[in-house]
Amino acid sequence: MLEHRRVLLIGLDGATWRLLEPLMAKGWMPNLARLRAQGAWGVLESTLPPVTAAAWTTFQTGVLPGKHGILDFSQYVPGQYRTKLVNSADIPLPTIWQLASKAGRRVVSVNVPLTYPLRKVDGVAVGGMETPSLRSRFIYPDDLKDRFLRANPDYQILVPQTDFNLHGLDRFLKQCTAVEQTRVSAFLHLVHEVVPDWGLAMVHVQSTDHVQHAVYCWLDPSDTRFSPEHYAHIARFYQAVDDEVGRLVADLGDERTLVVILSDHGHGSVYNTVNMNAYLLQAGLLQTRGRGRATSPSLWLKSAMKWLLRLDRWNLNKALLPPRIRRPLWERLVQGYTLDWEYTTAYMINGWVNAHIYLNLAGREPQGIVARADYQQVREQVAQALANLTDPARGVPIAQRILRREEVFAGPYLGDAPDLLVVPTPGYEFTASLFQDSDAVVRPNRLGRDHMGAHTPDGIVLMAGPSVSNRRLSQAHLVDLFPTVLAWLDLPIPGYSDGHVLQDAFVAPLRVLADQMADSSQPPSPGRQEYSTEEQRTMEERLKALGYM
Repeated sequence: MLEHRRVLLIGLDGATWRLLEPLMAKGWMPNLARLRAQGAWGVLESTLPPVTAAAWTTFQTGVLPGKHGILDFSQYVPGQYRTKLVNSADIPLPTIWQLASKAGRRVVSVNVPLTYPLRKVDGVAVGGMETPSLRSRFIYPDDLKDRFLRANPDYQILVPQTDFNLHGLDRFLKQCTAVEQTRVSAFLHLVHEVVPDWGLAMVHVQSTDHVQHAVYCWLDPSDTRFSPEHYAHIARFYQAVDDEVGRLVADLGDERTLVVILSDHGHGSVYNTVNMNAYLLQAGLLQTRGRGRATSPSLWLKSAMKWLLRLDRWNLNKALLPPRIRRPLWERLVQGYTLDWEYTTAYMINGWVNAHIYLNLAGREPQGIVARADYQQVREQVAQALANLTDPARGVPIAQRILRREEVFAGPYLGDAPDLLVVPTPGYEFTASLFQDSDAVVRPNRLGRDHMGAHTPDGIVLMAGPSVSNRRLSQAHLVDLFPTVLAWLDLPIPGYSDGHVLQDAFVAPLRVLADQMADSSQPPSPGRQEYSTEEQRTMEERLKALGYM
């Protein structure tokens, strides 16, 4: 019996019970309500930071970010004052898809983030949101590409938030609904026609995250911008998602299949964006070019940057400015207002849900000025300055927690982690940009131009099927699903895994087989790149359109 067990995973990106429970209570999501009434469910604690790239990599590898090294799609490159885009080539561990394949369980993976470029598996894999386009090698094995596109001619990778910004709510929701319906149909085609003997299969719904980023304020009654009229309209999108969940479970759920519905993180209201580098400039911890003085850009530079940022946020720059003008103009403006490293102690170069703060450390950064002997003292000074950051309009501290790197990122990638991680008070998110369409450190987010919802740690988990208990789970973490899925399949769990089997989810404890011989592979070589120049630009524009860069 054990060798015939299967696992069906349904990912609802960014889903939180905070939104789903009212939708279920009002009858918009009856399939989810029925499954929850019968199964084991609870809050699923995300990673720190609670962002897509870090979280889905943890789900796939069974380790926390300090062991897999992926902190965000835009990753800081230590010692180079720059970031790079990450993808699955940067993951130094075997994934759950590879482990299952090696053990003889055939897999199907559709749209799971951080799976592109696709690794060899026994089965089929279709890349997630970091896949540049359908012109790329988006499916494994390659020879399935034409067959897949013939069967699913309307398949699309994602719908960015900028579609809402440009075209309005109705079209945005229709596009998101159509994309996810097509995705589920494509998934069912693969499990029935291509890999009918599957043992581990997952389809991932990305649009839940994008809808919440765009219009969270219209979904949460506790948000001061809540709109009952818009709520009913958006609820139809969730009803459509629920219909697809019901279709999947009705088609594939049986006495040998464990159904797991999960999200990588939750969502909450965001009212303000905090320009961290502008604050560090005010605090005297960061300087722009100007002979060591804290300087502001010239009037013409401010005007030009605000104009370009408006075009960029509305995604009009590509329509109005051809590349031969847009790129040189942007580069010239940025070069005119860059950091003066000789006088910069601390800076933020990436992060937005949490602020990633790095010290300009001598011997690590090319122009570092903080002596290693002074590291702890200076880091505490910077932490105190961050603790003093308050919202002038509300008088509340912006930092809910300020964490030292060793408190969060234990593992071989500790040295690549930010020196300080700032977790914001609910309602705030960060930007690392030196430019803002405002001179204020804290500015209000605007509907149709900024995020209305930001990531929170409270994701969801729901299990249904044979041997599943009917109870609410407590202290469930995203990293726990890796060993739980392996245990259900009666497969050994690598000894390096950070998670624990969620035994409370089952009527009888699962057998746990430890694979003490399993080990991680060596980290990828520095600068490893799996994108062409054109694909790199495509991904940068996509992540900017999503507000992730």
